[in-house]
Amino acid sequence: ESNLVVRSNYKIFKIIAFSLGGLVVLWLIYDFIKSFKKIDKNYVNANTSFLKKDYKGALNLYKIASELDPENLYAIEGQARSLMRMKKYKESEETFKLVLEKNNEFVPALTNIAILYDTIGEYNRAIIYYRKALIQDKRVSKRMSWLKRFIKNIQLKPSTIQERLFYLEEQLKLDIGKR
Repeated sequence: ESNLVVRSNYKIFKIIAFSLGGLVVLWLIYDFIKSFKKIDKNYVNANTSFLKKDYKGALNLYKIASELDPENLYAIEGQARSLMRMKKYKESEETFKLVLEKNNEFVPALTNIAILYDTIGEYNRAIIYYRKALIQDKRVSKRMSWLKRFIKNIQLKPSTIQERLFYLEEQLKLDIGKR
């Protein structure tokens, strides 16, 4: 009799386990389909253009993506990065600020506006935004792994945000003639 109880409990447990497993699989399929529809091809193509250094093409595609989804901060921030690479610094700054007005903790915009200020020689402003980016997300202080550098064919180790911040702070402590 106890053997019969154990077998029936095992069968019930097995049915429950397979049912829950099936529900999880169905939920994963549903979530994939739902998320797949949200992926904007313009945004994906903009990223591809940006990586190929086609900044004008990327800018146009980021604009289309942000018009279709005005809340997509990544698309707006992509416009700002493209403008920065095209040396349209004032427009880039305005676009980064637009992103930060919508979300003042958006790490990609904080980091890249710092890089913009660093690029144009506004080091005190760069320091402010480098610090804000580091406060929001400590991961920006980490170096790119050797494998990613190898895959992207980057020979030199790029400096981290934290290293650049430290360098700028130390340089600004020196007299102008010694920088």
